Amino acid sequence: MKEVLKARQAEMLKALITASVPLDLDFFKDKFEKQDRTIRYDLGELKEVCVRHKIEICYLTKQGYYIPAAQKTKASKLLVQCEITSRMGLGDSSGEERFERLYLYLFVQKDYITAEKLAAAYYISRSTLSRILGKMEEWFGHTVSLKVRKASGYRLEGDEMALRRLAVRILAARFKGSYTAEDWFMLLPPELKGKLMLRDIEELSQSIRRLNSRYNVWISNASYLNLLCYCMVRRLRLRMGCVVGETAAGENGGSYADMLLEELSDPGKGTSQGELEAFTQILQENGIYIQKGFVEEARLTGTIHKVLSYIEEKRGKDSFHMEALYQDLFEHLRNFLNLSAQGRAEEENPYVLEEVREHYYSYYQLARDCGEIIQREMNLPYQELEICYLAVYLYKNSLQTERTGKNVLVVCATGKGLSHLLTLRIKNVFPMLNVAGQISPWQLSKVSDLKDVDFVISTIPLENKLVPVIKISRILSEEDIKRIRDFLKYGNLVDEIPMSQRNEASFGAKEDPFLLREKPVTEEGGLVEAASILSRLILTLLEYTSKFPPKYRMSRDAMLGMVIHMSMAVPRWFEESSQEEASEDFEREYQRIRKKDPDIFALMEKFFDLVEKTLRVRISISERVAFFLYITEEV
Repeated sequence: MKEVLKARQAEMLKALITASVPLDLDFFKDKFEKQDRTIRYDLGELKEVCVRHKIEICYLTKQGYYIPAAQKTKASKLLVQCEITSRMGLGDSSGEERFERLYLYLFVQKDYITAEKLAAAYYISRSTLSRILGKMEEWFGHTVSLKVRKASGYRLEGDEMALRRLAVRILAARFKGSYTAEDWFMLLPPELKGKLMLRDIEELSQSIRRLNSRYNVWISNASYLNLLCYCMVRRLRLRMGCVVGETAAGENGGSYADMLLEELSDPGKGTSQGELEAFTQILQENGIYIQKGFVEEARLTGTIHKVLSYIEEKRGKDSFHMEALYQDLFEHLRNFLNLSAQGRAEEENPYVLEEVREHYYSYYQLARDCGEIIQREMNLPYQELEICYLAVYLYKNSLQTERTGKNVLVVCATGKGLSHLLTLRIKNVFPMLNVAGQISPWQLSKVSDLKDVDFVISTIPLENKLVPVIKISRILSEEDIKRIRDFLKYGNLVDEIPMSQRNEASFGAKEDPFLLREKPVTEEGGLVEAASILSRLILTLLEYTSKFPPKYRMSRDAMLGMVIHMSMAVPRWFEESSQEEASEDFEREYQRIRKKDPDIFALMEKFFDLVEKTLRVRISISERVAFFLYITEEV
């Protein structure tokens, strides 16, 4: 039997599923313009429905309501399967949203709709409807208008593409930050539910991805969402018989636009010349150029041949799949030059730049030289982001496995225990390094041949002179990370390098590694995913402890004890969504640490806050004090 939810309750559930932070009562009051009593009543009924499906709506003091990350997948399925009793009235929507919802309602109507029917659909009076529609004219702009006939009612008027663009703008704003067909279906406005099925969204999404792969088209997530929204809106309008241009298109030219339009259209429908031209324009607006004309292809071809000749000279003929590389470069550079001809440029993505420079450095160096050739031959500035893309194409078509950095041997006092955590952390911070193994100094002394090892990372002083040795602390601190980076960058012994370079430790340069980007824990794959979460939790703890001032450097035993303690504490955090308040003794100790060790306190509180927000758990004061004791007991 299907669960039944009020429309407002469905919206509440949707907000809880998509929220990345707890939502307080004021959020729901502002969103639905209702009083405390109404919101609490709806939340109470929603909780009862969720409990029947083993879904919790938890409450965090002074923060708000949330659904645990592990249960959000189940909650999404419940929302999709629920029966919604009625569409929400416009009283539950604010200004801009009222206009958007009325517009979408009218957008999917082929004929005029009477004022009575429109008012009844939203549970408002005709006078209220008339007042809202009167203000919509300004919101429409000059490209769309509302045609009124006294006997027939209301209907949207305007250029078909203008009508579609406005609908696309509304949908794209709703879909921002979502990545799956299930999410997009869940976020569909009520006016489009029933008009578009989940199957429609999956088909459109798969078609775009398939053609992008076939034609080697790279677009940003924002452009992809805009294109997907246009395809959804277009499908709706075609079903209503609303077509751009009636003249049949010529023979399929085999271009990206031709093929994608054909794949997205039902046989014999939606492939007019007007539809093709409109679709081409949408592609261009989203940074996908498939037409000739902006680029002198002969000149582009000549430039690419010079680039390939340079690559052969530097790396040899057998280093790359030259034909495939040529095709990739041709398609990508044509798109770049088309953008440049229009005075447009793709916004630089610092994350992409950092990742390519760090993980594909040798290809990046070659790409930078190739970029100079392209800039000289095409007489256009070649951006840093384009050099990074070029590096990725080089890597993609390489016939050799890149030895990005070097083979490194990790040496610890025993080669066991914390050395495993240290090795894991080195791999996490320096994924380009090949960790050949972890051994003790005694084992190292028995090794006579280190020809396959480029350098050693050791937690203790070594006299080995066969390869360079970088001495670090047991927890790979921020200073240690900098020393290793400097060594990799300059190829000299660290002590000879000026230490005033920019601090490039991953802790300060990237997001916290523990932030959950993958699907939440599910019943089917719970063990693997739970282990992954615990692993990232340990790595994040090590990241934070590496920031401790020197006087708080922890011994191996203390560090190992804290890691073991946390591993055993995590299940308690999940089980105790509302823990008992701390005793006076724990509260007193907590405040003492806060005053006596403010630097440590601030760092660990940031860690606790990150864990609570990510896992949707509460870490009690007594649990926090236990962590602090591991840190401060030796000071």
